[in-house]
Amino acid sequence: MKFKGFLRMLSLLLAVVIALSACEVGGNGGTNETTTAPQTTETTAAETTTEETAERLEGYRGEISKSIDEVKLMYNLTDDDFDKTLAKLAEFEALAISSEDVDAVDALYQEFEEMFYHVITQVNIATLIYYYDTTVEETNEQYLNANEKYGDMYNAYIEACKKAYENSPIRDELFADWTEEDIEELFAYSPELQELRQANEELLVELNALGDATFYSRAAEIYAEIVMNNNRIAELEGYDNYYDYASVEIYGRDYDREDIAQFRSHLQEFVVPRMDDLSNNWMNVYYLLPAAQGRKVTSFLERPFDDLEKNYLQGYIDSYEGSTHEGFSHMFENRNVLFANSENSHQSAFQLYLHEIEAPFCLFGAYGQNTSTIAHEMGHYYAALYNADVSSYDLAETQSQANELLLLKYLEGEMEGPVYRVINGYTMYLFAVQSVICVIVDEFEQAVYSLESTEGYTSADFDAIMRDVCEKYGGVAYLNENVVDINSYWRQVATNSPVYYISYAVSMMASLSLYATADEDEAAAREIYRILVEETEEDETFISAIEKAGLGSPFLRETVEKIVPVLMGR
Repeated sequence: MKFKGFLRMLSLLLAVVIALSACEVGGNGGTNETTTAPQTTETTAAETTTEETAERLEGYRGEISKSIDEVKLMYNLTDDDFDKTLAKLAEFEALAISSEDVDAVDALYQEFEEMFYHVITQVNIATLIYYYDTTVEETNEQYLNANEKYGDMYNAYIEACKKAYENSPIRDELFADWTEEDIEELFAYSPELQELRQANEELLVELNALGDATFYSRAAEIYAEIVMNNNRIAELEGYDNYYDYASVEIYGRDYDREDIAQFRSHLQEFVVPRMDDLSNNWMNVYYLLPAAQGRKVTSFLERPFDDLEKNYLQGYIDSYEGSTHEGFSHMFENRNVLFANSENSHQSAFQLYLHEIEAPFCLFGAYGQNTSTIAHEMGHYYAALYNADVSSYDLAETQSQANELLLLKYLEGEMEGPVYRVINGYTMYLFAVQSVICVIVDEFEQAVYSLESTEGYTSADFDAIMRDVCEKYGGVAYLNENVVDINSYWRQVATNSPVYYISYAVSMMASLSLYATADEDEAAAREIYRILVEETEEDETFISAIEKAGLGSPFLRETVEKIVPVLMGR
């Protein structure tokens, strides 16, 4: 009986939204205009009109992706679905308590499970529709209602498990695969957990709707509320704070604060001092390019992947054979893609799993459709075909970011030399600077979640914490002027994706380690990547998986040190 899997289902579903904004728009996620892709007179992705996108949807995109209308037709969740699933759960609970017929109880459970997975699939479809355009009140309410109903159903499931464990004459058979820790978690679960999570969902919907005038102050207030809710969740789950709870229970990390501190010191030693040089490496080449080549750089970094003179993405896919080619092609061949053509889409790209079709599905926001972003999510998609339930988010981000870098290596033979040198240098800069930004956000979050309470905390209070953290990385003024508006940045990412960003930094270093291999032996790097995706066990830890595949641990000083020559283009 697949009883045990449902204890993880809640955290897996909750982590979907956490992963959404964490999958940064490839090419310029989070950095400001002084360091993002160079601007030319050519129209950028942000200026691409809805009409232009619609034209693409009618042609090539119609063959490789679904439209929003098709996705909306996939959503058919009703209150009756919830009622029938709850009724089937009650029927299962009654039989589990009264019968000694293991086969009959198991058969009834399988019926409930099928209905339960239908609900989860529908909640994920509601998520796609909501993030396609976050300003539509009807789909906002649909999204919140689906999540709330799911939470109620999960609570009912937990109660049924408790009663079955306490009263079933076949308890040993029903719970044969459960550990003592599983049982402890079962009886420690409180319905208050779902109430707190639902409150956070409502706060995030409010955050996404904020205008520029109110964003700065209200986002900080929302963050303060979410931090308090999250720390209460951690308390109910038996942890001192949410940082430690999420690291273990949501993100499945196999490293601790001491490892993170060591990782942070390595970046401070090898990456932080080189940020200006990394920026100059691509800028100095870019500003010497003829106008035509400059436009090619900007187009690649900013415009949608299918709006370039060459479809580099398809060429990259076709450069593979066997299972990797099949994995990359699956997304487009099955049209498990939604491209947002609304300027009100969430500025993210993400992948989630639809259990009823037994396949992943990707959404690309209006500003997240360039070639590198598609490759990033294609990596997630390929991995989800082999392991749908993510046990380590560090591993998941390595699988996606490594694919971005393998695409970069492929492009070396497909582009004019000067154009490629700028794109390569810009990508190296981006990976390096984002890893630094991510550890800054992580250190900030460690400090915030260690506070006794954030009640009454204002923008100034949080910004003061961030200011202290930034002193180790050049200071707020330097970061704001040269890298990112750090105070606006944390308001988005720490609120939408609590305690996530260290996974992004760690996986960047692991991915750069793979790129260093590709620089010497591209075929070997591609095989390492295949192993990392296809031969990773479902519950395998991050460190175990990357070492088995042949990559060095990003927590080792020598790993980060070896990456520096690749970053610097030497």
